[in-house]
Amino acid sequence: MKKKFRFILVDDDPLALKIGEQIIRQFRRHAETRTFSTVMDALDYLDLESQIAGNEHPTVLLTDLHMPCSDGFALLDRIEYRFKTIRERLHIFVVSAAACPNEIKRVFSYNCVIGYCPKPLSIDKMARMLKCIEYPL
Repeated sequence: MKKKFRFILVDDDPLALKIGEQIIRQFRRHAETRTFSTVMDALDYLDLESQIAGNEHPTVLLTDLHMPCSDGFALLDRIEYRFKTIRERLHIFVVSAAACPNEIKRVFSYNCVIGYCPKPLSIDKMARMLKCIEYPL
């Protein structure tokens, strides 16, 4: 039996959010999915810690890096230092189309980040991400 996951997608591109939702639905048909087009909206949701902390299912957070106002690094900064109580259930992957090598290196400097995935998201990439969570090294 497949482990049940919840998903949070953060991207300023509505098409990327739609594609992400469709891939998740193909891979995990009944998964709960939340989408946010701004970092602040995602942080407001995460502030409701009981939403995640009271849930026994792991939460997979996929975030873009390059967004207006607040970028993915601002989100990672806040999660790294503010949401320590929920981090054991929060599995974070950065999904970006335009990250340079220095940005990718910076992504992996965060303890809360499991991996980086270049866009576009696909079912195969999603499967690899979930395997990283189900079978950590």
